[in-house]
Amino acid sequence: MATAAMTPSASASSSSASSLPRTTTRLKVLSLNVWGLAFFSKKRDVRIPAIAQQLAASDYDIVALQEMWCESTDWRDLRTRCSGRFPYSKFFYGGAFGSGLAFLSRQPIVATQTHPYSLNGHPIFVHHGDWIAAKAAGCVTLSVEGLGLVDVWNTHTVAAGGEDGPESRRAHRVSQAYELASFARLSAERGHHVICCGDFNSTPPSLSIAVLQDVAGLTDAYSAANPERSAHATSLPNQRSLRRPDPRRCIHELGVTCDSPINTWTAGKKLDERALKGAGKRLDYIFFRGPAKGTAATGPESKVKLQCTQARVCFTELVPGHEVSYSDHFGLEASFDIVQDQAQESQDAFTLSPKMAQTLTASLSAFSSGLVIARRSQHVHFLGFVAAVALAIFFVGFSASKTLGRGGLAAVWTFLAIACGWAGTTLLYSAVVWGEWEKRTYRTFLEAMELELNIYRRQEEEWSASRQSPSTRKAELAASASSANGSTASAHEAGPASSKEESLVSIDPEDGGAGSTSNGASSETNLI
Repeated sequence: MATAAMTPSASASSSSASSLPRTTTRLKVLSLNVWGLAFFSKKRDVRIPAIAQQLAASDYDIVALQEMWCESTDWRDLRTRCSGRFPYSKFFYGGAFGSGLAFLSRQPIVATQTHPYSLNGHPIFVHHGDWIAAKAAGCVTLSVEGLGLVDVWNTHTVAAGGEDGPESRRAHRVSQAYELASFARLSAERGHHVICCGDFNSTPPSLSIAVLQDVAGLTDAYSAANPERSAHATSLPNQRSLRRPDPRRCIHELGVTCDSPINTWTAGKKLDERALKGAGKRLDYIFFRGPAKGTAATGPESKVKLQCTQARVCFTELVPGHEVSYSDHFGLEASFDIVQDQAQESQDAFTLSPKMAQTLTASLSAFSSGLVIARRSQHVHFLGFVAAVALAIFFVGFSASKTLGRGGLAAVWTFLAIACGWAGTTLLYSAVVWGEWEKRTYRTFLEAMELELNIYRRQEEEWSASRQSPSTRKAELAASASSANGSTASAHEAGPASSKEESLVSIDPEDGGAGSTSNGASSETNLI
């Protein structure tokens, strides 16, 4: 939801704001997961002040923070300590305990918006915390002198599903990437420059990252600044067979930000094979793109673009005097030069390419399988509800029995009956309310992606037709005209919806995935 224009922090002095340069030639951005979960994150009282001290002395222009959960203590203290350097700030409220997202900025914040994701994990998995926290995408619109308006998006996507196995296990994360890609694309269509950063819980070759790059047209800052390194690598080529590759080389060459052996909070943590081979994982990113073609503002600011000149992993040191890492994640920083765009290389507002079509098709497969899994889970939870209610009735009968309900046994049966009743209620909610919510949300994503693919298919058909020879095209038109008289009546009866060019996806509530495609054939549900 959009909010009014932001004002500087109350604690910021007017001299701090006036010290900002009138014309900006460079933007330096930091993304950092601060691991600030109350009661569970270790040494939070030491680490957060240390992070604040580092930020206050830094040369960053924009800081995007994730897992900043304690607004009343950690956030207020950090904001106060950093107000001299960052006179503008924003904390995003959402979910039961906040989304954990926050911004610090040297540039004026003129508007903000936040969008909780439609699929946010499962409410029955309380230990994950994703559904309760309501993971979201938060955005601040900055007014940057010499560049114009910049939409900076900050997010922290769900971690459930890991990195291995079929993408259907990570369907919620892929859906969040698709939503963020849509938000970023809309920002670009408004004529704004776009920066997206955060903890995406995804490695470079994952489908979620492909969605952000191919659907939204975003560029990975780390890859742009380091073109000599493989963009999708998760391990060093000459150290893949080693059980313990050089962790510092992995940080420098792979951009590892999590599960690194150098991080003190990795000790004792059970790591998967991917993390062991790569001495950690790259999960944190900074993406960027320019305004969409034909939408940039007029004037000098319409002739500039962001060019990433440097990107590196940071906050790899230990907190002085405490010998612990600043967080369980390293930070990622990127420097952007604001340069003249002589070629006016703005991106199309809606570019459909074979790569984008391939990514959307893979996402459709993941969502189709996710829909089947959701329906199966809903059925299991409903059966669990019936079983829990039956057990509760039995336990109530036991507690009332003259033989089985004597003495302390009556209290035991009563407690078990209450526990079964509570479990049954939870399973009923999960089966009916959440089950229907999840299935309908999947269908919404399936339909939206099918519509985009239909546009691509039509463009492909038009392109193929334009490449045909005039004689072949003339013969086809003549054949079409001769058959038109016999099909006119049926075409009128069928109506516009029967046209191949106008057909839309149809989601059958009882099937397992996307409905008809543009050629009338049913999309096959792929159980990955």
